[in-house]
Amino acid sequence: MTESWRCFVAVPLSEALVGALARTVTDWRADPAAPDLRWTEPAGWHLTLAFLGDIDPEAVPSLLEALRSALDGYPAWRADTGELGTFPGPLRARVLWYGVGDADGRLARLAHAARTSLAPLVPSLRSGSPFRAHVTLARARQSGIDLGAWLAVHAGPRSSLRVDQVVLYRSLLGAGRPPRYESLGAVALPAPRGAIMDAEAEASTDG
Repeated sequence: MTESWRCFVAVPLSEALVGALARTVTDWRADPAAPDLRWTEPAGWHLTLAFLGDIDPEAVPSLLEALRSALDGYPAWRADTGELGTFPGPLRARVLWYGVGDADGRLARLAHAARTSLAPLVPSLRSGSPFRAHVTLARARQSGIDLGAWLAVHAGPRSSLRVDQVVLYRSLLGAGRPPRYESLGAVALPAPRGAIMDAEAEASTDG
């Protein structure tokens, strides 16, 4: 029987953004009044575009080729980050997230292109959940907790995400350990002519 791989497509976070966000989350977790949450590890932070579920490893080359064809012509850009929010809502939160701005819809279009290109190979994508640009920071240990008061007095670091590559990841699950993510291949998005995409600009944060 062929082993299946649990995979997803995402935009990775740069070291600068992960560092800024990790420092903030560390402070939150050290607060004795912090809510009872299961915090995710910084090594696993990413912006998911499409969750593929279990796939045949032999399909990986075809998935990458479909992504390359679909994303050809998409330029790199910076997306503002910083908003905090919850799913499904602050009064019965199950997920605490760090938001990535998408006022012009470019991230949504990128996610749609990725999902559409892979749907013939991964039929479950045709009925996937709507795209929301976010990074999952924590999950509630209960069915849903009230984070309204906590959100009112906390803010994430204001920074930006360099959307310059799309990666096909494999999720490696271990009993009692946080999941690890292995890159199976990436599609680079070229920087627009004259654009400044350096890490120093991204490292500038507040909050």
